[in-house]
Amino acid sequence: MAKRKVFYIDGGAGRVIAAIPALKKYAKLHADEDWGVVIGGWDSLLWGIPELQDRTYSADTKGVFKNFLFDADIETPEPYRVNAYFQQQISLAEAFDVEINKTTDHSDLGVPTMVLNKAEEKNASNVVADAKQQQGNKPITIVIQPFGRSARVDRTDVIDDSSRSLEPNAYIQLVKKLATKYTLVFFGEQQFFLPQDTYTFKLQTDLRGWAAIIEHADYFVGCDSVGQHMARAFDKPGTVIVGSTFAINTTYPNYFQIIEKDGVEKVYSPIRISGLDGHLADRLNDRCMDFNEKEVDDIFMKIVSDIDKKVKVK
Repeated sequence: MAKRKVFYIDGGAGRVIAAIPALKKYAKLHADEDWGVVIGGWDSLLWGIPELQDRTYSADTKGVFKNFLFDADIETPEPYRVNAYFQQQISLAEAFDVEINKTTDHSDLGVPTMVLNKAEEKNASNVVADAKQQQGNKPITIVIQPFGRSARVDRTDVIDDSSRSLEPNAYIQLVKKLATKYTLVFFGEQQFFLPQDTYTFKLQTDLRGWAAIIEHADYFVGCDSVGQHMARAFDKPGTVIVGSTFAINTTYPNYFQIIEKDGVEKVYSPIRISGLDGHLADRLNDRCMDFNEKEVDDIFMKIVSDIDKKVKVK
C-alpha cells in the first residue's frame, strides 16, 4: 500500500499563497490519491479552496504528527533551491511547480487564488467605508504595504536589513502625495504605525481580513511581501516597488507595474542556501530602496498614471 504523500509548506505567508497554483495543479492530477498539505503557519490562507481545504492541516493541529504525518512520505518543497529560480528564469509559483509537480512545463499553471466568505467580505466593506469617511470620501481606495516581513523597528526607525521595504522617509513622502487624491489604508502590524504617518487609515486584523480588504479596495501599492500575492489572487491592479529581490522571482511583472531604483546593480541573496553569502549580498544591496525626493515624485506620478488607466471611479 502506497504511503500518503504530504507536502510540508513552510516560510512566510507570501510563499504559501505562491504555492497554491502548484498545489491546485497537483490536486487536479492526483484527485483520487491519498495526499495532503501541512503548513507551518498560515494554513487559513487555503480555507475555502475546494481542492485544498479538506486536505490541509496546520502544523500546530493536535495529533497531526501521530495521525497524519507519522506514516506519510513527507516532501518539503523549497523553491529557493531550484536552479532556474535563483538564476532569475522562473517565478516563485513556477519554482513550487518544479518542486511539487516535478515539471518544467508551467503552461497549465494558474495564478494564486483565495476564497472569502460573506462575513469576511462584509467586514472588509465596512473597513473601506470607514476609511473613506475618515479621509474625506475620496472614491478610490489604495491599500499600501510599505514594509516587508524582514523589517524591524529600531527605536523610532524602521530598518530592513534585506532592503525589501521602503525607507520610512520615502514612504512618508509618498503617502503624503497619494493622500491628496486617494483614500489610503495602511497594511502592517501596529509596531509599524509611524507617528508621522497621519495620511493612512490604520487597523489590526488577521491575514484573511487583509485579503478581504485588498479585494474590496481599488488598487494596491506594496513591496516584496504578502500583500502583492493577495492582490494578484483577487486580480487587483497595483504597483510593486522592488528593492533587493528580482521581479521575475518574487512578484508578477506581467501583471503589476514594477518600480525599481535606477542605476542600482542588484546581487541575488541566496536565501535558505547560504547564510553568509546572503548577508554579504544584503550589504551590496543596501541602497536599493533609497529613493530621493525626485524619485518619490516619479513613483507617485507613475502610480497616478497606472490608476488612471486601470481603475474606474465607482
